[in-house]
Amino acid sequence: MAPRPRATQSLESRRTRGIKSYRCRVCSGIHPLRKCKRFHKLSAEKRLRVVLINKYCSNCLAHQHSGGDCRSQDGCKKCGGDHQTLLHMHEVLPAPTPGALPAPTRRERHPAAPRPVRISGTPPPAPVANNRPRPKVSVASPSVAAGQQKAVPILPTAVVVLDTGSKTFETGAMIDPCMPVSSIDRSLAAAFRLPITRLGDDEVCSVTLRSRTSTFRLNVVLKIEPNLRIRTPIRAVSDAARAKFDGVRLADERFHRPATISLVLGSDVYANLIQPGFLKIEDGLPVAQNTVFGWTVSGACTE
Repeated sequence: MAPRPRATQSLESRRTRGIKSYRCRVCSGIHPLRKCKRFHKLSAEKRLRVVLINKYCSNCLAHQHSGGDCRSQDGCKKCGGDHQTLLHMHEVLPAPTPGALPAPTRRERHPAAPRPVRISGTPPPAPVANNRPRPKVSVASPSVAAGQQKAVPILPTAVVVLDTGSKTFETGAMIDPCMPVSSIDRSLAAAFRLPITRLGDDEVCSVTLRSRTSTFRLNVVLKIEPNLRIRTPIRAVSDAARAKFDGVRLADERFHRPATISLVLGSDVYANLIQPGFLKIEDGLPVAQNTVFGWTVSGACTE
């Protein structure tokens, strides 16, 4: 079989490189990211994760250059920010103009107070506020009040590793599925010198989340919060209660000592962190949940 001409080989090579350059990193289709139907169906937070993790340009969604080299002059069509419209996170509704509101009537501008009706020979009525029945206030018994005061709420925390590619840092994190987006306090991000990207009114950073005890790795987009400081527990739990969990590998060995948490892992990564396993030791103690970082402890401790 005769070999193909060199010109034909180079043409096929360029065509193959062109196809690979337009390979979508979301669905593996042959199209730019801005035309990906699966990408359009994602929430704004998940689109942002895709862009930062796969190193797309946040301004035009191309992947041949960084945001600093982008020549596109098109900003966000919703807020005018320096990011693509598909990455806009918050919709700000314009305030209604005075002309768009109906003019108030004379009665609305100066409502007339109703005149009280008085029957001769009868005493004046008591104020309306005094005629209303007072709400019943349930008072807890001394034993219940004492038990509630003694209970110490404990939030699920873990010691995690943040990898920026050049440096690694260990810090405490709270796992909270009620938080829609994973977030980090601004001062902590500045202390770790995490690379921050500005998107309109929001700032985010992309890091690799790792476990100290396993090979778990996950690229995470963290939203920068100006004041994210969570104190847990509110006061120290006894060493006797802590000793009840000596039989499991804990994600945070010092969960019973008060600490300030400035990193929250939310629902966007929750499914990647939780492992099968739930442990309830006895009544009055918090429960333990297995995760990729170890067992987290949470609940009320009423020792």
